Amino acid sequence: MAGSVFSLPVCGVIAIALWWLPERAFSLRSALGLLVCLLATYVVMETNAQQHVIRIRSRMMSCVWLVLATSLGFMHPFGEPIVAATLLCIGYLLLFRCYQRHRPEAYTFHAFLMLSLGSFFAPVMLLMAVPFYLYLIVFLRSLTRKSFWAGILGLTVPYWCYAMWCFIYPLQTSPSMGNLPFIQPMEWELWGGTGLPFSVKVSVAFIALLSIVSIVHYLRNNYNDKIRVRMILYIYVSQTILLLAFLLLQPAQYQTTLALLVASASPLIAHYFALTSSIFSNLFFVLSLLLTIAMATLNLWMTSFSIS
Repeated sequence: MAGSVFSLPVCGVIAIALWWLPERAFSLRSALGLLVCLLATYVVMETNAQQHVIRIRSRMMSCVWLVLATSLGFMHPFGEPIVAATLLCIGYLLLFRCYQRHRPEAYTFHAFLMLSLGSFFAPVMLLMAVPFYLYLIVFLRSLTRKSFWAGILGLTVPYWCYAMWCFIYPLQTSPSMGNLPFIQPMEWELWGGTGLPFSVKVSVAFIALLSIVSIVHYLRNNYNDKIRVRMILYIYVSQTILLLAFLLLQPAQYQTTLALLVASASPLIAHYFALTSSIFSNLFFVLSLLLTIAMATLNLWMTSFSIS
């Protein structure tokens, strides 16, 4: 399955069918959400094609992203979770192009621009600017004085545009000023599971399990990858750990955070499934497929039940 050329088309057909399932029809929001999800699928595939994250010919990165995104019902409509996850995928694609580049200003600007645009949908993306700078220093080794200010410019341009919009149309836009990430207060609390649907608890537990197993496997076998690929996967590992911690500290934002977690953990999960062939990994792969079907059934059935 990892090396088959039919895996991605099959996953695409399944995704379209499951996208239709909750509402038994395609509304405008769900159709736009599907198009955005397919765009993210292409971006993930392009990231693997450019950076060779998986050292064999495989579409597992796109397949894992597509299957997990489809299994979460709140990612179906066009809204904050799917848009934020897509912008983060584009940000990764641009960030990785900075690897040991002598003049990385353009890619740095656009990578941080994606974070800034995504922060309007998921406030945690604004906090990712600090780790992104650390990645440029430690893993990508491309931070210069000009690229530093290019990142600052990328972060601030959307807010400059938003400020001008509020200045020109103050009456229409002033009520939404409180939704800005640096104005809206964040309610930090430890994960208690109270008030969250059972399907969300199951989804978080399953995706966290896949992420942790994939991270442990990579840290034990990272010597098999090239240095550049290692640095990229270290970024995915760091992002996954940070998002898991944020999910524990602010469970109220579980929809956008879980969507960002899927975008960050999918390459690690795909790397694990594509490059292992032990008895344990094969059994775990079959078990993961069954659990994914169960998670999708639970999420989409609950969504369908609430709609009906």
